[in-house]
Amino acid sequence: MNLQTLLLTVIGTCLVLLVVVLIIYMIVQKQLAGSKYQEQRRLKALLVTRPKEKKWDFFALKIYPKLEEIPIARTLQKRMRSRLVLIHAGNEIVVRSRSATLTIMVLACVVTLSILSFFWTSSWFSRLTMIVVSFYLSGILSDIFIGRLKKQMLYDQSHMILDIRHEYHQTHMVTVSLENAAERSKPLVAAHARQIAGIFNATDPEEELLKYYEVAPNRYMKQLAGVCYKVGEYGDTDIHKGERSIFLSMLGNIREEIHLEISKREKLDRLLSGIIFVAVAPIFMLDPIRFWAESQFPMVSEFYNSFWGMCSLITLYAIFLVCFFALRIIKGDETDTHEAKDEGRWTKRLLKFKWIYDLTDRIVPPEHDSRYFKITQKLKNANSGLSLHHLYLQKLLIALIVFITVIILQLFIHHTIKQNILYPNINISTGGNQSISQRELSEERYHFENALVEEMVKKNLESNQAVIYLENQLENKTFLPVNMDREQYISQLQKRAEAYKEEYYKWYEFIIAILIGVASFQLPLLYLTLRSQVKRWEMQSEVDGFNTLAMMLSNFPSISVYEIIEWLHRYSSLFERQLLRCMLDYEVGAWEALENLKEDARFVPLERLADRLQVAADLIPIKNAFDDMEAERAFALDQRKEHYEQTVSKKSTLGKMFGFLPIQATFMLYLLLPFCYMAFQQLNELTIVTSNM
Repeated sequence: MNLQTLLLTVIGTCLVLLVVVLIIYMIVQKQLAGSKYQEQRRLKALLVTRPKEKKWDFFALKIYPKLEEIPIARTLQKRMRSRLVLIHAGNEIVVRSRSATLTIMVLACVVTLSILSFFWTSSWFSRLTMIVVSFYLSGILSDIFIGRLKKQMLYDQSHMILDIRHEYHQTHMVTVSLENAAERSKPLVAAHARQIAGIFNATDPEEELLKYYEVAPNRYMKQLAGVCYKVGEYGDTDIHKGERSIFLSMLGNIREEIHLEISKREKLDRLLSGIIFVAVAPIFMLDPIRFWAESQFPMVSEFYNSFWGMCSLITLYAIFLVCFFALRIIKGDETDTHEAKDEGRWTKRLLKFKWIYDLTDRIVPPEHDSRYFKITQKLKNANSGLSLHHLYLQKLLIALIVFITVIILQLFIHHTIKQNILYPNINISTGGNQSISQRELSEERYHFENALVEEMVKKNLESNQAVIYLENQLENKTFLPVNMDREQYISQLQKRAEAYKEEYYKWYEFIIAILIGVASFQLPLLYLTLRSQVKRWEMQSEVDGFNTLAMMLSNFPSISVYEIIEWLHRYSSLFERQLLRCMLDYEVGAWEALENLKEDARFVPLERLADRLQVAADLIPIKNAFDDMEAERAFALDQRKEHYEQTVSKKSTLGKMFGFLPIQATFMLYLLLPFCYMAFQQLNELTIVTSNM
């Protein structure tokens, strides 16, 4: 059958099948148009059906108690629950459902990537790396999911505040406005509105308010609860006499703050969308790149299995690790205190052992040492809750882990180089445009040479003994060329055996491991430096929020400076500890407490706010201390928007740098460098050939 007949047969078969499909389609359409089928569809539509999302929620609720029985799943689910319970106030069904959903998603990601690693590569080291990366990715996915919930809550809060304003215009009652707005709001924020409204019906409203502050999902909901309580307790201005409503003004300011926060998050998410997956992708590209390079250019396998090739691979993994941590810091939510509460959890457990505490205490600098003050200030700048003992225990553990890891890697490099000497890439000998018979001879020669080198290593032959042994073994070998220079061939085999013997752990490698371990002792401080830099960009944003909050509160006639500091403390996440100390010192004296606040914070915008509070505490009324802020509000808003844009720009620049660094390093160290090595090797061989001509 020629090609033309085959094409005609295929075309004819396709036409016949097309005609059959058209006939079946016409018959089905005729049946669907019948009255009986239409009646069945109408009756089926009347039945109660459960949406797919509801079905999944029901399944997640059923699986929730079963996940509690699995150790790893129980820990993950508990962590997810602790983050979701603040968002879904009092809605236990939704909290359980979404906690189980996130846990299943994390476990599915880990299991899927773990199974994929066994098909993706044959290297156990690469498989272990992919499994570790799967945990990192699962954490990122849960952060994305919860981040979207938080952003959606901000949108819903903004709409809810509009509803509260609308209801307050009609009723002039805070409680009724909250309850009516809850009926019109989304479920995510309606539960919080009902909780705030329930504060007024409690036996002790102030205690209920403090309890709600502990479970509020964000600073803006805290502000709303505080404003509602304040207006409900002291009353609003007389709107009927033309006075400006304090409650409505504060609602507008809170909504303005929410809009700024939404704008900042949207821009940052848009600029850094998918950057983490770009950073993680090279992990899965390493083995395919090496497989392709070795299959097309067998000589590069010598580089991959050499000392410098292994060092380039280790350097790549170090770059990956640094970039992953940096991206986690850059994309982190500064208002999320969940990670701050968990900080130092393992070191706290270890320091309970007396011998570990005594060992750590020996390396912690004394209080009169300058290092003590420098490191304490770094901890404050990074908004870290660690003490010096926790920090130095972390440094000690990281140095020890890095030291042991370097020794293991050094031993692994020696083992890999030895294996490459005994069993080099077979494609180097059998590759190229060889015939089948020549390839069989090359394979036989390859196995023969490997056996000779292995035998020389086992017998530990001296140079003269090795020459005699090799000459005896080379007799009557048909796969060796007849005109081969035997002396040169024997010399090559001896060099391989000598190179194998030279691959042992040397004393200076142990010194290198110690030096790297000592250098890694400073890694926690570098982490704090990067973290403090990112936090410094957010400090201005938080202080701008302080100014807006203080300006709003100054409108209340009965407000005191101490109450303003309390509100700032509830609002704060970066200056929380400094404001708490200021509250504790306030009984000693307002002026001294605010002076200590300026000394602890060491941030000029906050110092200016503290100056206003000092004057308001002793010299002038609070409203007069903040009366100029209202006049400069438009300019302050423009400045805040400009600062937000600069912050987002800096974060996106750093995020893109750390996000694309892994793929750039992979291209340079794992693809370009091996080809440069191969080019120099071929150039060296060409130089030897031309010099012998």
